[in-house]
Amino acid sequence: MKNYLFTVFFFITTISFAQLNPSDKGFEEYTIENENDTINFYIYNPKKVKKEHLFIHVDGSYPAPLWIETNPCCVTQDPFNYSLIPEDYAYVVISKHGFPFSDKEDFKIPKDFWKKNTLDFRVERVNQVIKYVQKNIFKPREIVVVGTSQGTDVTAKLATINKDITKIGFWAGGGLPQLMEFIMFARKDAISGKITEIEATRRIDSLLTQFEKMFENPSPDRMWDGNSYLSYVSFSEPPIENLLKLEIPIYLAIGTKDENVAVENSYIIPIEFIRHRKKNLTFRQFPNYDHGFVEKLESGEEIDRFDKVTKDFINWINEK
Repeated sequence: MKNYLFTVFFFITTISFAQLNPSDKGFEEYTIENENDTINFYIYNPKKVKKEHLFIHVDGSYPAPLWIETNPCCVTQDPFNYSLIPEDYAYVVISKHGFPFSDKEDFKIPKDFWKKNTLDFRVERVNQVIKYVQKNIFKPREIVVVGTSQGTDVTAKLATINKDITKIGFWAGGGLPQLMEFIMFARKDAISGKITEIEATRRIDSLLTQFEKMFENPSPDRMWDGNSYLSYVSFSEPPIENLLKLEIPIYLAIGTKDENVAVENSYIIPIEFIRHRKKNLTFRQFPNYDHGFVEKLESGEEIDRFDKVTKDFINWINEK
């Protein structure tokens, strides 16, 4: 269920523990002030190198600051290895609404976060960042946007609106409405023998009743399974519909052991591209990788493979 988090925590030890500033991690900080939102975004550029292209990561739904100030310092929910991003690309991350760059482990979710956590709101925030960079910082020759987990929904719709985007990555996301994930996993549990067919049908009937309640009253104040009713309803727009509108190159990556997005929901994307005779999709499936591209071996060993996927994506960018 991709409205869960797509988070790979990286632990970095330093000598002392203190409040973390963007510059401490090599980022330049920028702010866009709006009437109902302040957008804080960050460009990784520790060497102060002139940039030619833009690389934006749109992360998943997990409500948290980009960095969490643990002791020893620190934890980030950004899974990208910055050293793998080509130096002529400006790597950009965007704080979620109301969150600072970093905060303590006991951080609080902003009061109005769930009112703002909708598909259109997130799309517009990234769109504004792109326009700001183009107008005030530099004019990118290439604009690459990578969405992970819930960020895939955002990226797919964003690319239908902003025609300056040249390539997108769609990582660990499905093509159908997010609510389908719950039903698919109920069916998978029945097929694998974890629950009986009777239990599966009861679970699905209960889910359908719950979904109906959400659509009758899509309130940001009512929560279910870690997200607000409003968020679930908003993110029920099928990403495949937006992806099929695009003519730019698309890189789709899934892990076959994804525990948050049913892989069956992802396979609908290449099927639909074949059916529509579209040739702009590159489909990568990584056996035994989970939602965060961690390889789960039969021995029980787990190996982080996010860098491997990133390298493959960078090679793909250079080839297109």
